[in-house]
Amino acid sequence: MPSAIHVPSVPDRLTRLPFSRPDLRLLDAIGQCGDLAEAARRAGLRAAAAQRRLDRLDQATGLRLTSRGAPATRLSPDGARVLVAGRRFFRQVDQAVQTEIYGRGAEALNAPRILDIATAEPLMEDLVEDAADTLGILLSVSHDTPLQVLRQLDGYRVDAAHTWGLDTLSHAVDRTVRTYDVLDDPLWVTLPVGHPLAGRATVSLADLREENWVSEAGPRAEVLVSRVYRSAGLTPPDRIQVTGASVARGMLRRGDAIGLGSPACPAVFAPSLVRRSLVERPRRAAGLLVDPAVVPGALAQQLAALLTARCLSRFTEHHGEMLHDPWWAEWLRGQRAALERRTAEALSLQAPPALPDESVQVDVEDLHLLRAVADHGSINRAAAVLSISQSALTRRIHRLELRLGARLLLRSSRGTDLTAPTRQFLARLAAFEAELHAVGLTAAGDSVPAAEPGGSAQRRTSRAVRGGPVRPGRAAPERGAVRPAVAGRS
Repeated sequence: MPSAIHVPSVPDRLTRLPFSRPDLRLLDAIGQCGDLAEAARRAGLRAAAAQRRLDRLDQATGLRLTSRGAPATRLSPDGARVLVAGRRFFRQVDQAVQTEIYGRGAEALNAPRILDIATAEPLMEDLVEDAADTLGILLSVSHDTPLQVLRQLDGYRVDAAHTWGLDTLSHAVDRTVRTYDVLDDPLWVTLPVGHPLAGRATVSLADLREENWVSEAGPRAEVLVSRVYRSAGLTPPDRIQVTGASVARGMLRRGDAIGLGSPACPAVFAPSLVRRSLVERPRRAAGLLVDPAVVPGALAQQLAALLTARCLSRFTEHHGEMLHDPWWAEWLRGQRAALERRTAEALSLQAPPALPDESVQVDVEDLHLLRAVADHGSINRAAAVLSISQSALTRRIHRLELRLGARLLLRSSRGTDLTAPTRQFLARLAAFEAELHAVGLTAAGDSVPAAEPGGSAQRRTSRAVRGGPVRPGRAAPERGAVRPAVAGRS
């Protein structure tokens, strides 16, 4: 009989997931509608049953996942984090089933129905509508600073982030993400209309060093104005007030300071202000970072192309006079050409094969049974550990095979064991579980599996350690309240 494969032990992997797919569907429904009765209806439960399930989830995770009261029930910051991390975990499981058991490609993922995205640039409402109309997804959008946007992605609070930076964006995130270019974004300077340099077509950073500046901080907490000056070989200004984008726009509008901005992204429009090109042509890179376990590559490319198209459209609508400058006209031609190439590439990608229907997806009990066989090397030993008969365990796995339409067991005269693809799937599962444990979203206790139909299920769970371990050199993720409203058409 083949020996058991090596699977990491607790705490490197968990022995029982604290939530299942139906649990996440309930949390998702609460996040969408904010009403317990309606969320229960969407999840196919009665309100009292939904309440009991939420209590059980709080106990199993050791976290307060919802804020329940009259008249609304909301996801807590921990609840939003559990939802995003749990969604990622099960989509990783689905992808591993597709690639290991069914043998399909690595992009074999359906698009999520709702995409949680954080952005450092206020998105235009028509972009949300475009995503609903052309891509078939709803965007749940939250706005924050570039640093906080990446922390939301890093802390499993969103599935994607749209932001800018002066370096490679993915280097600021300590988890697996995939980056898609949105815009090579030149910066300008915003001046009061009465400023001595306002009459020039272009101005130099050197001539503005003594001014009072306002600046945002980038993804690495670098001050944008200071970094731009250093990149140009100049000493940064002495007077820089660092603040968020909304406060910066207010200061610019009142004429309290001058600042750097982008002609292709939202900026301040007021008769009292003028925008001028800079001789040094400083740039920043805008990009879309996605969780590849949740967002298929084809969808991410199309969404990045939509973002680029909106930015360029906005530039030509509001700053047509800048196209008299040959440099800006050439920049726009280059950006449009790049957009055409990326759009064609996104459209040429073959649509990923559909995942199995919900009724045939692998859930917590299925994983527990398969892992027991892998851990103990045979059906006989696994059945003894699970306190069920060998025939009962074989029947349960056989029903799972019929549900999935895939072979999971090898049956021979020497006994019954898992197939090689199933073992490879479980090896990948250990990494997914370790990731959940690392972000503090797993229960550490073991439990008895559900009994055969007609029997009672007995479960034992213990509380998880709140927050999980923090990687060396990293601050613990901030737990800001993030519950964006869903925008778009349903």
